[in-house]
Amino acid sequence: LALPDAIFSAFEDLGRRTRQEKGYPSVEVRGLGFRRLAAVIHNLVTISGLLGRKPVIPKVPCDLIRAIQRPTPHLDRSRFGVCHASAIVTGPSSKPVCHLTPGTWRPGGPDQCYHNAVMFDFDFDEFLQRRPAAPANSSVHIAAPRYNVSSSASLGRALDGKLNLQPIIDLCRAAKAHAEEPVLQIEGLIPLADFLVDRPLPHEEFMSEALRVASKKPRWDSLLQRAELKQLDAHCLGAKHLIAFRKQCVGYFIAE
Repeated sequence: LALPDAIFSAFEDLGRRTRQEKGYPSVEVRGLGFRRLAAVIHNLVTISGLLGRKPVIPKVPCDLIRAIQRPTPHLDRSRFGVCHASAIVTGPSSKPVCHLTPGTWRPGGPDQCYHNAVMFDFDFDEFLQRRPAAPANSSVHIAAPRYNVSSSASLGRALDGKLNLQPIIDLCRAAKAHAEEPVLQIEGLIPLADFLVDRPLPHEEFMSEALRVASKKPRWDSLLQRAELKQLDAHCLGAKHLIAFRKQCVGYFIAE
């Protein structure tokens, strides 16, 4: 499952917007830019897991990584000024390319995000070149998430909303019609927006992470837990394996 080619331009715009945010380069502003990048990857891998497809992790502009990384006096010793644990850089100095690092914090065993769990952009390019001539890739669309949350709910209580599963069911049904096609594109994530497909985050919470930080948890809680995934099992080929995938490639998820 791949994002449209336009995602690279969207990431370039995110880098520019991050630098233009009031207070840049404060840790709060850079953190917001990173969360916006991470939200795209989270949504991609969550949808891929539900569909039972391998996510294609996109390349990202190095200027975006430079915009969100911590200012440090050692940047002159880093490769092309890129110094962030979530990215590695390849290519010549005239045209460097940044790639996101594998999504795991748990070394060894089944919890390792091995190379066969995802496909990176450089492998995807080669994969497309080796494919025989075929019609253009099909696409499926993810609707903006809808939550059964009272508009008068407090910020804390809003985080306990119930996820409306129908948009996910519709997505999975649409994807089944293309089950034999080797590549699907996911539409609906561009332009970038501050949302997760499986977590009702009020704008203030996405911007500040105040409650998540106060909870002392590394990630928000996903509303796709065992009960919800059981309801999705009849529609989504990968629903029964999503929890295992989240554990295996935990670093790609910001809700778990």
